[in-house]
Amino acid sequence: MQEYIDILRTLNYELIKNLGLFKRRANMTFSQRHILYHIDNHPGLSIRELASLLYVDHSTMSRNIKKLEQDGWIKIYQDETDKRKKIISLSLEGYKLLTEATESINQTIGQALNLLSKEEIESIIENVRKYNQALEQQ
Repeated sequence: MQEYIDILRTLNYELIKNLGLFKRRANMTFSQRHILYHIDNHPGLSIRELASLLYVDHSTMSRNIKKLEQDGWIKIYQDETDKRKKIISLSLEGYKLLTEATESINQTIGQALNLLSKEEIESIIENVRKYNQALEQQ
């Protein structure tokens, strides 16, 4: 079993490293894109909720959010029903950057998939989905 653990851990690191390559094409870090993606896909999120969703400490997320706000990629506003809660949304510039990054990443993934057969792609999707579900159960 340890051999499988070592192989999967190495493959996880390599995948994360390769995902970092998207920075060259998307002009943002993987973590910035990840945060923008979740803000776009979960309207009405607070900083605390976003930190919890991404399993990140609130103070770390606050620093990331502050930087994204300074860069003009997001907007922060007061929740009308709960004045203690600050809601995050993408700015127009942030939405444009996320769209450009997504298109660039889709192009990169598409080029990689062109090197594989349909059966290989379907097998990867099925097995990564199963692996992810197994990790979520831990």
